[in-house]
Amino acid sequence: MNRMCVKVFFNMMLLTAFLTRVRTTEIPDDGKLRLCIVESRGIYRKTPKFCPTLEATSNIECVVGVDRLDCVRRIHKGTAHFGVLSSEDLVAARWASVEILVASELRLHNAPFEYEIVAVVDNEADIHTVHDLRGAKLCHPGYGLENHWTEILANYFESTLISKSCDSGISLTEDKIRASARYFGPSCKAGPWVPDPKQDRLLKDRYPSLCQMCYDSYRCDIGDKHWGRRGALYCLTSGGGNVAWARLDDVKSHFGLTGLTAQAEISEYSYLCADGHLQPINTTRPCVWVAKPWPVVAARRNHAAQVQALITGLNHDDSKSWQNALLSLLETYHIDIVPLDNVIPIDDYLDQAPAYQSAYSFPECNPPRSVVFCTTSIIQHIKCSWLQEASQVYGVQPNIQCIRSPALSNCLDDVKYKTADVVLVDHENRIRAQRDFDLIPLLYEFSQGMHQRYVTIAIVRKEAKLENFSQLKGVKACLPSYEGPAYLSVTHTIANKTGQVTALHHFFHRNSCTWHPKQKNKCPEHYKGDEGAFRCLAEGNGDVAFLSSSVYKQYMVGNLTSPWLHKIGHKSFKVLCPYGDNEKRSKFEYCYLHWTTRGHLMTHKNTLIRHNEIYNTLKDMDALFGKKYKTETRPFTMYGIFDQKHNIIFRDETDGLKGLQDLRKDENRRMMEEIFERYIKEEYQLLQENAGQTNRKSKYVVIGVIGLLLRLGMQ
Repeated sequence: MNRMCVKVFFNMMLLTAFLTRVRTTEIPDDGKLRLCIVESRGIYRKTPKFCPTLEATSNIECVVGVDRLDCVRRIHKGTAHFGVLSSEDLVAARWASVEILVASELRLHNAPFEYEIVAVVDNEADIHTVHDLRGAKLCHPGYGLENHWTEILANYFESTLISKSCDSGISLTEDKIRASARYFGPSCKAGPWVPDPKQDRLLKDRYPSLCQMCYDSYRCDIGDKHWGRRGALYCLTSGGGNVAWARLDDVKSHFGLTGLTAQAEISEYSYLCADGHLQPINTTRPCVWVAKPWPVVAARRNHAAQVQALITGLNHDDSKSWQNALLSLLETYHIDIVPLDNVIPIDDYLDQAPAYQSAYSFPECNPPRSVVFCTTSIIQHIKCSWLQEASQVYGVQPNIQCIRSPALSNCLDDVKYKTADVVLVDHENRIRAQRDFDLIPLLYEFSQGMHQRYVTIAIVRKEAKLENFSQLKGVKACLPSYEGPAYLSVTHTIANKTGQVTALHHFFHRNSCTWHPKQKNKCPEHYKGDEGAFRCLAEGNGDVAFLSSSVYKQYMVGNLTSPWLHKIGHKSFKVLCPYGDNEKRSKFEYCYLHWTTRGHLMTHKNTLIRHNEIYNTLKDMDALFGKKYKTETRPFTMYGIFDQKHNIIFRDETDGLKGLQDLRKDENRRMMEEIFERYIKEEYQLLQENAGQTNRKSKYVVIGVIGLLLRLGMQ
């Protein structure tokens, strides 16, 4: 624990130093204002349409941010001067000590806040104060409402009433669920409680009272009649509930105060106020528990007043004007820009919304249950820290905590000894992480496109008379590495297709580049890696090469431009197909041996509870900040450019994090996970045998073909 505290302190100092350095690196003032823009979801792009007009007819330039927190960092650095931010972005900016001022609000309608949340009670439920809520039937909108409200505000009611037990024997999520189940009577809180369906089912079976008031009490899921913003109110007024947690605008609509047909008798229900009294539903000033502020236009301190004056009174009257262009870039739909009386700091703005900042200040468990993520560079650590801020703002529990170690081997060691919980390794380090550090895979960086995975293919020169693997005995082979996915894939395929039980450096010619540590012939270092294996074949030093399909694809389309290619000229190759053509449902262009993901999130061996807790945290972040984010504009980018740099922590091309069961559903067969596991287990057995510790009558005595192959390879 002391070791981790030192690391956390060091990394906090590192991040502070970085932000201080950035703050002093001002961009020269050339008189132009720079607007940071984040494109919305979908195919429509407003920057190409409006930025040329804006820049040609005004002193404003467009700066395209990859996400809203990227705009926060750009405004902080001075590479942008203003932009549109949500209230969650403002909280994250405040936590990161980013000094920006709020100039104007972006309102959809004439109301002081984007929405307000109230508690509504049935007058016959004998609830007069918050002290009467114990045992009451709660109607909650539930989970999975996407961007209608955040997890923080969804849970505010219960967080105010119920203290955490911080029971170390259960996860934080279960702790919260159990506390609500014990406090309230039969209730409805439908939707996914945790990302994993099996865990979700287990929790709902364990705490069925929180689903008892749902229309379908077993499924208790999205789409239930009592799920969602209006579902909670139907649960209250026609489903037997006692108290509903709901948005004020929905309550007014439900009871006919907005011109719609009333769904219940207004006199039979009241607002329950946090200070302990009731109000009639038709009151002109309902008591609000918590409110969410509007999105805002925020700017650097030195430019805030200028920005506020510039955007006040913008309209769409002249479609060719800079005013129309600027307004079109600021809004995601037609809205009113309402200037504040004065430009004000973030804290002052957020404090205007009842209890909004309080919603982020409930005490955490001590000691904290954070998921500690290990990084290996300054830029990785900075991205991780922003991911931590974003996750906390959106209510991910337990949140991640970031530490930095000097190298991957240190991170692997940290996770092994539980100083950290998670480290991301690439496909080349998977065996090392699992065998040498006793780590296990938790989630995988999945990409839909096969070339974005690691797909092992076998290529030979077109004129070669090599057609199948049985003909490869004794030829010179070029491999990228020892114990990487290509090495293991070839090992498995040879055993599978030829029945040859021998190590690769024995199966192939002695001058092959297999990189086995006991191989006498040493190949030049420039033949290492996937491109190196291809070069080895192309330069005539091998008869067959095993490498990633992505490198061969780059060569075929002319995107491989390394200098060595100019010396040999264009040559033709063909792909060997040991498993025949691909399945009809596969759209991949090359036949292949096996595939694996390029990123593997590894963790230590721990209790199932802690394992699930880490899994759910990472999956929650993936849902919020991955490629399938639900908000109108992206809040933070897990997979993509960060501070104008590529592949920071995660690869840009990653589509999401998947568990093993989801990977097995992929339409492309021959995933490598079983090969990895077999290699680890059988090499472990071999080490036992070498040490004279193996009992041949034990369950480890059954040795498969690959196990025998490894035994020969280690001799």
